[in-house]
Amino acid sequence: MFVFISALLGSILFSFFVERFVKPAPPQHCVKCIILQSLIISQCYLLLSLIVQRPIFSALAISIFLIIVVAVNNAKYKALKEPLVFSDFAMFSQAFKHPRLYFPFLGMAPVIIAPVLIIGLIILVIKLEPALPFVWQRFVATLIASILLFIIIKRIALSLVITGEPEKDNQKLGLINSLIAYLLQASRPAHKTALKEALNSSFFNDGEANDTHKSTPPHFFALFSQKEQNHKPNITVIQSESFFDARRLHPNIKTDLLSHYDRIKNESILHGELEVPAWGANTMRSEFSFLTGLPSDQLGLFRFYPYQFLKAQRIFSIASFLKNQGYYCVCIHPHPASFFGRDKVFPQMGFDAFIDSNEFKQAEKFGPYISDKSVTEKILEVTKQHIDKPLFIFAITMENHGPLHLEKTQAEELKQFYTKPINTDADLNDLSIYLRHLRNADLMIETLTNYYRQSSTETRLCFYGDHIPSLPGIYQIMDYRNPNSDYFIWSSKNRSTKDTAKSLPIENLALELLSKSV
Repeated sequence: MFVFISALLGSILFSFFVERFVKPAPPQHCVKCIILQSLIISQCYLLLSLIVQRPIFSALAISIFLIIVVAVNNAKYKALKEPLVFSDFAMFSQAFKHPRLYFPFLGMAPVIIAPVLIIGLIILVIKLEPALPFVWQRFVATLIASILLFIIIKRIALSLVITGEPEKDNQKLGLINSLIAYLLQASRPAHKTALKEALNSSFFNDGEANDTHKSTPPHFFALFSQKEQNHKPNITVIQSESFFDARRLHPNIKTDLLSHYDRIKNESILHGELEVPAWGANTMRSEFSFLTGLPSDQLGLFRFYPYQFLKAQRIFSIASFLKNQGYYCVCIHPHPASFFGRDKVFPQMGFDAFIDSNEFKQAEKFGPYISDKSVTEKILEVTKQHIDKPLFIFAITMENHGPLHLEKTQAEELKQFYTKPINTDADLNDLSIYLRHLRNADLMIETLTNYYRQSSTETRLCFYGDHIPSLPGIYQIMDYRNPNSDYFIWSSKNRSTKDTAKSLPIENLALELLSKSV
């Protein structure tokens, strides 16, 4: 019993010690928070010891898990300016299916060395610590204690006042408490009801939802609906991975890097900076706001990973609206459709087809991912195949996806990106790699607009970045703090002759796109 209690107390004390290393700032625990964290660790310890019947092993396993959680939190904050949140655990399996997208941000040494050390420690402790003899009275007492602890933990966690801002709540409550509080509060029926009401409030709601929550569609929806089928324009939307006008970073970056973007922007119906709910990653947040017209903060705690909770209900979106107007709606993405659960969610949004990595097996890559050129070719192929009805294409590119530091540039290549060297002792490789791929996004714009100009069918092209790239070192060197990406809306038949610059939140972009199509 002494070993059992000592190991438990050791786990609790270690949990408070390891939280002192949480970034961006260690927590300032209140009395309730100290009690809650102690109960959470106790609950984990009791359940694990109930299974393995080894108190020291249980304490060690919990301590190792806490170290991993803090390390992942710190790595995420460094790369994305956001702490670990409860919904990140739902993407745990994706890290192993697509390790290149996740593990390099932790550093290669920890990813390789940590599992070896962990497995070695576990094997050593199991060999040195024999399992306790099974005593049914102890088993039952531990089980009852675990159930009671869970009831108390749930009550305390639900009583905590959270802001919904992870950085603030982590400092106020502690990382462990915040993760549990977010999880339990997000699971409340009232929170799920609020999400459903938010979805029904979308201006793409076509009236099939409960009239109590039905939004009033903008007036141009009716005008759009009245258009004859053969007069409705094709609509292509490019969600360009990590696209933004990087020339804002430093004056030494060549202005002609985005020459085609500049030309089309000047011809566009609308263009400007785009306010997005993500920094460096979390594409699905920007994507969801664009497609549904819903601001991220309207989703409550579900905004961190909206697709996680929406795989079994209809979602009003630009695709569902256009489908009702006779459009064929297709998503093109050179990555598995199962990523983020898009294969389950996109049909609920009204998409007729999803062309994923299975259709890009022979496609050209540029760097580690399918090139923007290959995505462009697939867009044009789909466009030529569907001429009997208006077409809506939502293409999600992949070429410029990080981690960028795994690629390298040559000294001679840098002359293509900079007018003269940037005077700094820091390594600018990540930026140069980004500019290399950004140039291909610019070529994508040229190829698509050249084709659409020659087509007899009018096409509206909306091009935007889902977020700025993850370049934490570069941003620090250049003191860059602007989170906005960029966008433009262009028509093959209607070129602007006046200044059309306008900053937009991303949830209004689809609305602007359709209003300019009337």
